Amino acid sequence: MTSSGTIAPSLAASPIVFARNLFRAINVESPMVNMVISPAAARSAMTLVFMAASGKSADELRSVIILGVDIKEDIAKRNADFWSKECVCSDHGVGLRLATRIYVKDDQKLRPEFNLQAVEFFNAQADALNFTNNIESMKEVNKWLEKQTFHTVRNLLTPVAFNPETSVILVNSLYFRAKWSKRFPMQRTVTDDFWINSKQRMEIPMMRQVGHFRYGESRKLRSKILQLPFDESDISMLIILPTDVNGLADLEAKLEYIDLNEVATKSLLHDVDVQIPKFQIECDVDLKVPLQKMGVTRIFEPNRADLTGLFAKQSNQVISEARHKINLGFNENGCEVDIENKPGPTVPIVPDAERKIFRANRPFIFAIRNNQTVYFVGHFIKP
Repeated sequence: MTSSGTIAPSLAASPIVFARNLFRAINVESPMVNMVISPAAARSAMTLVFMAASGKSADELRSVIILGVDIKEDIAKRNADFWSKECVCSDHGVGLRLATRIYVKDDQKLRPEFNLQAVEFFNAQADALNFTNNIESMKEVNKWLEKQTFHTVRNLLTPVAFNPETSVILVNSLYFRAKWSKRFPMQRTVTDDFWINSKQRMEIPMMRQVGHFRYGESRKLRSKILQLPFDESDISMLIILPTDVNGLADLEAKLEYIDLNEVATKSLLHDVDVQIPKFQIECDVDLKVPLQKMGVTRIFEPNRADLTGLFAKQSNQVISEARHKINLGFNENGCEVDIENKPGPTVPIVPDAERKIFRANRPFIFAIRNNQTVYFVGHFIKP
């Protein structure tokens, strides 16, 4: 895989490459705050927009999202095949729910075939709203997204989003719930220092356990690498921890040219003493900004956007907002999993000179992923 972009990645690698490119583009805007995005969800949402686009607008999306040369119907089927296998919300294993919807003004007539494809292949649709009643429109959108994400993502839009200049609003999120394969004993969670930088620290709950995990050290990245698997799944949480307290910016600069699959291969099974924060992270992004940096511009610009696949008549409609919001919480049991208040006996941790130490007490990068895609990627900087 090349960093220059002169050689297009394979379709199998494209979700991983898109994740790297999107993370890089968002980091340019807000490198020093907590951040999390779902490249998998964002890519699916923009593939839906690709179905609505034509001409050069579609060409830009095809290139940046790395959709390949297939016809639209085959691209839509590929999206459906992927998510039909991944989006489940059962009591066991990983629970995922993708939420995507397009909202347009109620004076715009939609192409019926667009919603037929959106429902069949994307579990999504385009809805018409009375944008002049901005309060009710806001409530409807926010209520829908909150329900889709099991009340974890709230208050996405404000009334300001609906104004006379608004054309099309895209909303997108991904709900995730999973238990660790090996849970952190509650009695080992203690308040400890987290260093925001070499001069600032805060006390936060740090979870701890000892077990066999994939662990590695990279001289190139000047970081430690850890993978924490989720129960009954091939999905794991990859944590990349800079050696230096102030090393996050340097690490992220290096990751602009390395995908997360390559990083994950640097880790092998070891006996590891693990300490990571117990934390909640939420991020609200207008995908317009990073996508424009990546080369998608036409669909956001009047007189250049071509959304003839969405509207029944030629119109000067654009994507006004592409809002993407994620909320994840990590505790002793896993991600978005209720605490089981059953503390067992405290078993002393016996020192072992061969045991690896992974103590995430400073800013780090994390990703929830498998070899096929990156569901979430972000960095935790400040409690």
